[in-house]
Amino acid sequence: MMVLKIDEADQDRPKKEALLKSLPEPDLRALYEVTRAAARRARAANNMEELFRLVRGTKTIQRIAGERGFIIRARLPRVASA
Repeated sequence: MMVLKIDEADQDRPKKEALLKSLPEPDLRALYEVTRAAARRARAANNMEELFRLVRGTKTIQRIAGERGFIIRARLPRVASA
């Protein structure tokens, strides 16, 4: 599955948002998860430009999910107990 990257002044943003609005809820949630995982990898690699594009993607997915009546929450990573 692909990830959602949105540039700051992305000319294709309306097309991307229209596609997101047409996705079934399970597919939208899956896209969020893979995009968020890619953002974690970009952060770990200190690739801030890529991270910003991916975070815009996750926030857009969350906004559109909210407009459609469901919430996609960011989950904190699980921390192993000692």
